[in-house]
Parts: sequence; C-alpha cells; structure tokens
Amino acid sequence: MLDQLIPTPRLLEIDHAELAASPERVWQRLRHEDLVTSPLIRALFAVRTFPERLRGKPANSALRVDDLRSSAERPGFQLLAEEAPREFAVGAIGKVWQLEIPFVHVQDAARFAEFSQAGFIKVAWAIRTLPLGERDCRVEFEVRVDALDEESWRKFERYFGLIGPASRFIRRASLASLERELGSPKARENERPLAGDELLTDAAVQVTDGITIAAPPDAIWPWLLQMGCRRGGFYAIDALDNGGQRSARELHPELLSLEVGQVLPATPEGDDGFEVLRIDTPRALLLGGLYDPDSSRQLAFSAVRPERFKQITWAFVLEPLDERTTRLHVRARAAFPRSGRLHAAWIRPVHHLMQSAMLRHLAQRVEGRLPRDDVRDVLEGAGGAAIMLAAFATPFLRRLRSHWGLDAKAALGRYPGDELIPEPDWSWTHAVEIDAPAARVWPWVAQIGAERGGFYSYQWLENLVGCEVQNAEAAHPEWEVKVGESLVLHPGPDSPRLLITAVEPGRYFVAHAPADTAGRARGKAWFSGSWLFFIERLAEGRCRFISRFRAAMSDDLATGVTFGPALLEPVGFAMDRRMLLGVKERAERAPIR
Repeated sequence: MLDQLIPTPRLLEIDHAELAASPERVWQRLRHEDLVTSPLIRALFAVRTFPERLRGKPANSALRVDDLRSSAERPGFQLLAEEAPREFAVGAIGKVWQLEIPFVHVQDAARFAEFSQAGFIKVAWAIRTLPLGERDCRVEFEVRVDALDEESWRKFERYFGLIGPASRFIRRASLASLERELGSPKARENERPLAGDELLTDAAVQVTDGITIAAPPDAIWPWLLQMGCRRGGFYAIDALDNGGQRSARELHPELLSLEVGQVLPATPEGDDGFEVLRIDTPRALLLGGLYDPDSSRQLAFSAVRPERFKQITWAFVLEPLDERTTRLHVRARAAFPRSGRLHAAWIRPVHHLMQSAMLRHLAQRVEGRLPRDDVRDVLEGAGGAAIMLAAFATPFLRRLRSHWGLDAKAALGRYPGDELIPEPDWSWTHAVEIDAPAARVWPWVAQIGAERGGFYSYQWLENLVGCEVQNAEAAHPEWEVKVGESLVLHPGPDSPRLLITAVEPGRYFVAHAPADTAGRARGKAWFSGSWLFFIERLAEGRCRFISRFRAAMSDDLATGVTFGPALLEPVGFAMDRRMLLGVKERAERAPIR
C-alpha cells in the first residue's frame, strides 16, 4: 500500500515481530484496539502533544486507528487504505518539525499521492500481518517519509535527528509488548501439538527445539533421511555422538531411502538406535525407541514395556512458513518409571546442547553456509605444512621420497603416459596399497580435480592459495573424467589446466601440460608436465593407487626456480602423499548403509 502512497521515500524504516497467533486475531488487535501499550509510550506521546494541550486542544492518550480521522476543520492523520486482515495504511501531510503541526487535509489515498505543494512532507505508516506457517504470523511496521522540496527535507532531517530515536523506540517497544501479550512462535513451540505426540501419550518429559531455515521442505528432507551413526551422522558434536567421525557435508544418494521399522544406529558400534516409526514425506520423520536397561537391549517400539524401561520419540516436523523458508520443529518425548527421573534430569541439558548444535549445523548445510574448512582441516593443514618444511630441509632425501610407497625398481618401470615426456628432468612415482578392489577405488580417482571432487589432500592449504576446493565425501558419477576435458589445479583464469589425453575407465587416466612448441622453437622458456593416476590390481580384491608426475623444462634460471624440484618437490610430496592416503581412506571405509 505504501508503494502507492509514497513510491520513492527519502526515509524508509521497517520493524517486525513474529507472533504465536493467526493473522486474523492480530489484525483485530492492531486495527481496532489501542496501539499504545505502556505508560512510557503514553508519556512520550504526551511530551509531543504538550504544546497543543497548552492551547486547550484535547489530547487523547489512546491511539486507535478507528479514531484517526482527518477533516478540513481538523486535518491530521487518517486511515488511507486497508485490506482486512492483511494490511492497513495511515498517513498525513504537514510541517511536522513545528511544535504545533499545520496539517493539510486530503480526501483520500489518491489525493494524498497526488499532493505536491512545496513546504510540506508526507508521512505514512502501514502495519501488515503475514501468515507464518500454519498458525502464526509475522507483523511488519513500515514507516515512509518524503519531502516535497529540499528545504522541507533539511528541516525534517534536523527534526528527525531529535525524535527519531523515540520514534524507533515506540515502534519496537509496541511490537515487543505485542509479543509478550500473544507470545512468540519460539516461546510457544513446546506447547503446540506436533505429529508423533500421540505415539507416547504418557510422556513424562517433553523438549522441543526449532530453527527457521531459508529453504523449502524438499531441500531439508534429504538431510534428515541420512541421519545416523555409520550413515550421515547427526550434524551435532561429532566427538560426542558420532565417534569422532565427521558428519556428512553433502548428500549421499544411497542413504535417502528409509523404511518404517528400520533402525538408525545411535553409536559407532552396535545396532541399537532410533527406530523409524513414521515417514510423511517431506513433512514429518518420526523416530523412537523402547529400551530395556536390565538386558541392555532395544525392543520393538510396539513391544510390551518391561518393568524397567525407557521409551522415547524423536519427531522432526517441517512447517513451511512461506515459499522460501521452513520451520523445523524437533521434539523429544520420553516415558520412564519413577526410577528414571535422575537420568532424565541430567540428560535434559545434554540433549538441549546437542540438539541446538544439530539444528545450527543442519541449517548451515541446507543453506550452503557450511564453512569450507573447519578446525579439523586447519589442524591437518598445519601437519601438512610441517611435512613440507621437513622436505625443504632435506633435499638429499629427494631421491628416496620420489618413490614413496613403492620400491625403486617398480618406480623405474614403464607406465601409461610416459611417452608424453620420455626423458623428464625430474619426476616422482608415489603409491599406496588399498584394501579394496579397483572398482571401488576408481570412482574416487576419476573425479579428482579442483572443480570436481577435490584432491583429498590438505584442503585448508589448497584454499589458502585460492583453490576453492571441497574434498568430496561421496562419489559422483557425473564428475567422472573424460578424454578432452581438463584437470583443473586452480580456478584462476591464468592457472594451468592439464588436458586429459587418455582414460581407461577403472584403471587410469593421464593429464598433460604440453610445451609451447612454437615458443620453444624460437628459444623461449618452456615447461611440459604429465600426471598419471593409475590403479594397479593386486591379489584378493586389493589394489595399488599410483601417482606419477614427470616434468621437463628449459634450462633457464627462472623456469628452473618456478617448475624445478627445489620448490615443487617438497610441496608436491606432502600434497601427493596426502592425496593417496585420502583415496585410501575413502575406498576402505565401510559402505554407508
């Protein structure tokens, strides 16, 4: 509505509050009842109307929209537009910087918008009630001001510099008072009924947490489906609830199918956990469990309770607030005999700590705000930097490092891609043995690259120099390397891209940076390099992953410093070794289920 009244304001301010009430109820409260809700606000209004009261004009201590009427005899603020129960707008035209304000009366909203006489300003404010999910609403209080000439604007700026803080205080205090009166969705979250409450009608304890996520339910739902130890984790504090294993930072397609009755492991070892009780895609995921502490085992949720028991439900309910945001309500309920009260007393704050961390980290994942590097990445990177420094300090060990993980004889053998640089100036052939078949290793190798799955190396160090990599934790078939594509080492426009010259799926691929032959013919500096990623099958479902780098270059000093072994070999050794181990870790990891 204000777009019609003051389309190009010089001042625009919006305050808001979220209320545990329907738009219809809040509309009735704001549109027809007193907006002044505290003695302090009444006092501020009294100060502003003091000059008028000195002149004998009546001053109303209440502020009701129904009472805002303007006439030619008594001009002032008036209701200009409304659309029940969504929005109403109030406005006035006057010289508000004067102690006794000379207002101008206009007949309606159209005349208000058309008014253009110099020496005045237009003030309009609107209150909107917007549906927020299924039972709540958001209230917005917007103020707009425009001046009809520059001199009037300068006068208003000086005036608003004095009364602006009081104006903002009145608006925000009024919204805060309304929130105390009607309650906020967050404050009432534990009181509202949620799906799953009926599964445990005699719950002795109920704890509800929630978070608003800037995404629709469909985008949040997959992250819930892959929860569980030995699955995607719980996104909370991994050292406490996931055996130190980092919770998933990406979606794993193989985990996105759940069945009622399936048990999601609660610990890194053992099969007890949370039974899937109900799946309502993509609105509610209900988990639970019935546990017998005497036998240290989990029973079916529907089984007869033993004499001593603990029975819980854990509900994840997604409530769309609008097209772009969703409220995720998470409720834990527990039933137990009187002997379980002590356990419930100490576990409650622990649960709240873990649940809060879980919701915070889940929202970061869904919204794409998860930091690329965490503390673990930094610590690993510091270890990698130490390896580099040790390699720089020991150039006499370069020959030994050049065949790390492989005996010297095997490193001297012939491998695919050697023909690209038949006589290298320097090279390495590193390897690691992997307790997994080549078919399980290849998908990880096939997606190596800065713009694919990363390099599984010291991610923090790579990102320090702008590589912008995120080491993959899942295999993505769409990223599999193909002949003619590039192996990207760094996303910078001037960074080298190695051409993929050969691929034998399941076995190897070769990347090549060819020399500038025309420049080389004219005597210019040149460099050429090849990089082989090779999987050698061993006996009994095992394999060896080999990384072979070969380099040749002109013999000038600048090229030797930039591309020679003195600088590149210590860095290459540390990063390449960690890449091999990174592939090994991923391929040997038990398949997530």
